[in-house]
Amino acid sequence: MTIDEAVFLVDELKPNQIEKARKIEWLSRLDERLFREVICTHALEEEPEKGPPMVCWPLKKPGDRTERDLYPHPEEMGEPLTFTPYTQATPGDTELIAKAPYDELYRFYLEMHIDLANLEYDKYNNSAQLYGNALGQYKRWYHRTHRPLGPREHHVF
Repeated sequence: MTIDEAVFLVDELKPNQIEKARKIEWLSRLDERLFREVICTHALEEEPEKGPPMVCWPLKKPGDRTERDLYPHPEEMGEPLTFTPYTQATPGDTELIAKAPYDELYRFYLEMHIDLANLEYDKYNNSAQLYGNALGQYKRWYHRTHRPLGPREHHVF
């Protein structure tokens, strides 16, 4: 799903007065969270993209760690994986992190924020529950399909 697809889907399913720039900001916050909490805590299987500002360095070969090994050795660090926050200048065809069938979490996340902005608390609670379920499904799938790194194998800067 792209930024434009997520915004269009939510605008079609839940008509609202929230500006596109605000929705892009919300999508950026969600993808930053997925990047930090999910992507950077698991081994990579693809070549990472380059670009600032947030970076995590995956290890090429983790090996065994002891309690005294607080940081990976520089020669063990692969190329940094980065996340650049989305803005209005970000192309609308930019792919979001979560791919189908787990990309429904973007819809529920935007709906949740729209409901909160409109002070519709009952709808917000429902949307938050749907978002939480979708996020949990994505995290569980990612954890099943990517090797989690140990507590001293990943770093987010």
